[in-house]
Amino acid sequence: MAMCWQTLTLCKHFRIHRAYRSLQIINRDAAMLEDMHADNSPVSSPSRSIGKAAAAPVKPGISLSVTVEAGPFRRALAALLPHCEARYTIPILGCVVLSVDATAQRLSVSLFDIDMSIETTLPACGTGDAFAVPLKTLAGFMSGADGDTVVISKTATDARVTFTCGDFSAAIVPMLAEDAPTLTGPKFSDAGFRRVALAEGVMSWLIGLTAPFVSSEETRYYLNGVAFEFGNDDDGMVRAIATDGHRLGSRQTTPSAPIKSRETIIIPRAAIKAISALAAGKEVTLSVDDTKAELAFGDFVIRTKLIDGTFPDWRRVVPKGPFKEFELDGAKIIKLYQACKGVRGERNSAAVTVEPCEGGMLASANNPDFGTVSAKLQSSPPAGVQPFGMNGRYFKDMAKAFGTRRLSFGVTSAGDPVMIKGVGGPAGEFAILMPMRV
Repeated sequence: MAMCWQTLTLCKHFRIHRAYRSLQIINRDAAMLEDMHADNSPVSSPSRSIGKAAAAPVKPGISLSVTVEAGPFRRALAALLPHCEARYTIPILGCVVLSVDATAQRLSVSLFDIDMSIETTLPACGTGDAFAVPLKTLAGFMSGADGDTVVISKTATDARVTFTCGDFSAAIVPMLAEDAPTLTGPKFSDAGFRRVALAEGVMSWLIGLTAPFVSSEETRYYLNGVAFEFGNDDDGMVRAIATDGHRLGSRQTTPSAPIKSRETIIIPRAAIKAISALAAGKEVTLSVDDTKAELAFGDFVIRTKLIDGTFPDWRRVVPKGPFKEFELDGAKIIKLYQACKGVRGERNSAAVTVEPCEGGMLASANNPDFGTVSAKLQSSPPAGVQPFGMNGRYFKDMAKAFGTRRLSFGVTSAGDPVMIKGVGGPAGEFAILMPMRV
């Protein structure tokens, strides 16, 4: 027993000595750091841009004085706000970087993410250094400020940047602009570099039918975007395709200048969302290499990394026919989904059965717990069309994606994919919907 007690006592003294020694080392290192700061010597930090250092305020020596019209500035911030992450762990990713080009008299407003950047420019006058401020804070201030112009100012001794707009002003603590991620555009020297100019509304039209079918399933990450083909088999076409494994959409266009074939690229879902919102109806210049894409339109430039993966051979699932074809009213398909809300319950994707009936096609949704809702969709189906099932939400999404009054359905048998086209639509525009068992 005495030996055990002595052993415990020695262990206790050893732990105390080890803790005291560790405290000495910590105090020594802290003193060294204080001496280094006193000498104004830089302290390296490998995690400068991803940790607490990302939120470091701008050094007092930076100064600026910039004047910009309030309306364009307010609209620029509002355009970027939906693409700022709702929740972020790195403070700089919630910021917008402001920089002024004194020669061109333009103010750059940029939002950065790890994989994407959105930049817009607007007329401004003044000079100053770049800085970053929280986008939500600045956009919130501008949404209420009532002046015609905004004066952005900071003296060398100020710790904050002041935004003055009419009778309103806001003093915001800035962050280091250099801590924001940087994303360069595609390399012209890259063997896979391609640049294609798309006329007004063409890019919006290409992704209008494909964006709704982008997968959100992370395990098949290569489906989490829209694939773009350039001159497949030297056909000179630019083609957009997206699929989530249950449905597929494809549209194509012939650019004004010939384009050489290259491997398919995949633009991620977040960038497609930004393009859909910001480039609607505009001329777009699309540039790509093997790892990045850049889309320039108006005063905006979107740069994004590409999905590093291989898009599947989608042509293998396109049914070849011959088809039994009939037309359905797109508006009624959408109304049917709304009318079925009461019988779907919590099953937002309840199956819809489509089958011939007297004078047309009958679409119905059935739930044993609630009942059945059906709608007669006027059509003249050919003989031999067998009943088939569809996911009710996908059925509705097809009608919305095409944006036409009537859709053409091509079926072979009840278990085969359904070919869908917009009546009167251009060649190469189609969608595929996998059937459901009903």
